[in-house]
Amino acid sequence: MTMTYSFFAQVAHLYTGILISIIILIMGAIGYFYQSKFNYKTYYQLFIIAAFLTLSVFLHFFISNYVLIQLIEMMGLLVAVILSIKLYQTMTGSN
Repeated sequence: MTMTYSFFAQVAHLYTGILISIIILIMGAIGYFYQSKFNYKTYYQLFIIAAFLTLSVFLHFFISNYVLIQLIEMMGLLVAVILSIKLYQTMTGSN
C-alpha cells in the first residue's frame, strides 16, 4: 500500500474532526454544569447534535458526495458557534 498525500490529508481531516467534536462536547459539559448549578437554560443537549454533525467526516467511507458531507459538517460547526455565543451571553449576563 502506497502512502500518498491524499491518504495523509484524509487522516488529518478525520483527526481534526474528532478534536473539534471533543471540544464541542466539553463546551456542552460546561453548559450542563452551568444549567444544573445556576438554573439558566443553556440548551446543552444541542451541543451533542453539533458534535455528531461535525463528525460527519466519517461519512466519507459511505458517501462519495464530498459537497454534501462538507455541508453537514458546516451545519454542525454553525450550530456549535451559535450555541457557544448563547452560552457566553448567558454566563456573562449580557443580552
